[in-house]
Amino acid sequence: MIAVTGANGYVGGRILSDLRASGIDAIALVRRPAPGDERARRYALGEPLDSYLLDGVEMVVHAAYDTSAQGEDIRAVNVSGSLPLLDSLAERGGRMLMISSLSAFGAAPSLYGRAKLELERAVLQRAGIVLRPGLVFGTAAGGLFGAMVRTLSKLAVVPMIGGGWQRLFVTHDEHLSKLVAAIASSGASSSGPLFAAHEAPTTLRAIAEQIVEAHGRRLRVAPIPPALVQFGLCCIEIAGVGLPFRSDSLHSLLNPIPLDEVSALARSSIVFPPLAAELWRG
Repeated sequence: MIAVTGANGYVGGRILSDLRASGIDAIALVRRPAPGDERARRYALGEPLDSYLLDGVEMVVHAAYDTSAQGEDIRAVNVSGSLPLLDSLAERGGRMLMISSLSAFGAAPSLYGRAKLELERAVLQRAGIVLRPGLVFGTAAGGLFGAMVRTLSKLAVVPMIGGGWQRLFVTHDEHLSKLVAAIASSGASSSGPLFAAHEAPTTLRAIAEQIVEAHGRRLRVAPIPPALVQFGLCCIEIAGVGLPFRSDSLHSLLNPIPLDEVSALARSSIVFPPLAAELWRG
């Protein structure tokens, strides 16, 4: 049996749904299971584990990440808070498959990237598997891509950081789920993180252009200085307003993983497609 953390979120929820659709016995590890749902168990980052949490579980797909944490709490909640689950699973002979990020690399400037990298190392030390997706997209997408679709569909002129020329890799959610299912079924192992995205990078501007054109318009960009965006995001966060894109996210966007490090990542047999309207419009 496979358990999926973060199953109420976009990526974790999509993986859980696709695993079940493919006939794999999968349960959700979530903060608030629905009463009477036998395929869901209570789990929260950093909280004590219920004694029965991992009964019958051979693999945990760890997609949970607390985006509300800030500053040093990012590491405390998302790294230290994940270790009890990782250690308990390893003691039972199970393995973790971690959904990491291409924001995780040696010189990562963001707290998010550093936290992901530290947890990657802990997972790999315990014979687990690490996947590094890029910007995840798909039909009825959530997360950052979903927020982009909702926002860009309404704007006549799109404000973009530095004109939107930042380099990004994209990951189709269904292919990410296929890779998870393939690893779970085969018991494959890896000594390092696996690249889980389309091979050719794109830009934030190119992604925005496709979204806008899918709504029958042409992209009109108003460049915004990164420093101004950083200041605005910090002010919003101080005010306690939650956003899908945070000041820490800006560090990842402006300082992407070097291409030589991307080339050095291990590959799987799953080939990820590029961003295409038919893959996200439904």
